[in-house]
Amino acid sequence: MTIVAAADGSALGNPGPAGWGWYVDDSTWACGGWPHGTNNMGELTAVLDLLRQTAHTGEPLLVYCDSKYVINSVTKWMAGWKRKGWKKADGKPVLNVEIMKELDAAMQGREVRFEWIKGHSGHPLNEAADKLANGAALAYQEGREPDPGPGFPGAGTPAENPAETAIGAAARAPETEPDDLFSLLTAESAGDEPATYTFSADPSRIDPDWVHKMLSTSYWASGRTRQTQDAANKGSRCYGVYDAAGNQVGFGRVVTDLAAFAWLCDVIVDPGVRGRGIGKLLVSGILADLEPYRIGRMLLATEDAHELYAKYGWEPLPAPERWMIRQG
Repeated sequence: MTIVAAADGSALGNPGPAGWGWYVDDSTWACGGWPHGTNNMGELTAVLDLLRQTAHTGEPLLVYCDSKYVINSVTKWMAGWKRKGWKKADGKPVLNVEIMKELDAAMQGREVRFEWIKGHSGHPLNEAADKLANGAALAYQEGREPDPGPGFPGAGTPAENPAETAIGAAARAPETEPDDLFSLLTAESAGDEPATYTFSADPSRIDPDWVHKMLSTSYWASGRTRQTQDAANKGSRCYGVYDAAGNQVGFGRVVTDLAAFAWLCDVIVDPGVRGRGIGKLLVSGILADLEPYRIGRMLLATEDAHELYAKYGWEPLPAPERWMIRQG
């Protein structure tokens, strides 16, 4: 008989207090986490623990998951990463590689099917798993251990089924999530009200010195010259968020024909004011500005934040073999 479960992860601040959880029914569930971890770690570890705790059954497993990043990692990307020595296509190391290796080992000999579920859409198993993961993260935020749950019948004691062992090192030194728009959108509030800040689509308000300084610290534009950035801004629709004194604290730009295509890029918020709702103010303003044009296709690129983007409507390319890139 197929075991049906949902798995989910949560991080308050990303990175920050983090949790994971999986749920079959009210008598069969588990959760855990760390005082400091990432959303990716939580999403991946929920699936890892579920695989390990059901390994003794020999039964097929159906996993509902709202993270396309996790699903694609296990079902599409992992084989290529292994062939390349756990490196990505660009030669950079795979993030959370220790958990990925343990997931690969746990999948061997198993009949596992993943089904994507849109997060917070009312799916009962997904909602239960989300509640467990978020509750575990909140427990660590409050300085207490979460209730680990009954686990899966027959899985053995924690000492015999050490799901946490594989991710112990990663939890002690979690790999930083990409410093991009949706990491900012999911950050917990630090206390300042978004009303303190103002969104503007007025290009004359953009501070090019600030923009280049901020982007030079990013992983995607660290080598970009000021001249190149100024030219890129000139050819784009640029947006900013400003504090009460008029200082720029957020930036994003969109390359678009205002009809059929748009590319969202270079989204960044000043590190000193992150977690204050500025990212949400920025993206909501950008989407509102573009809404009248009914643009048919909007792209973006990310290293490892796929599950964050998916929650806001983005998804992997449906036919990546059709797409080509020419590097300048």
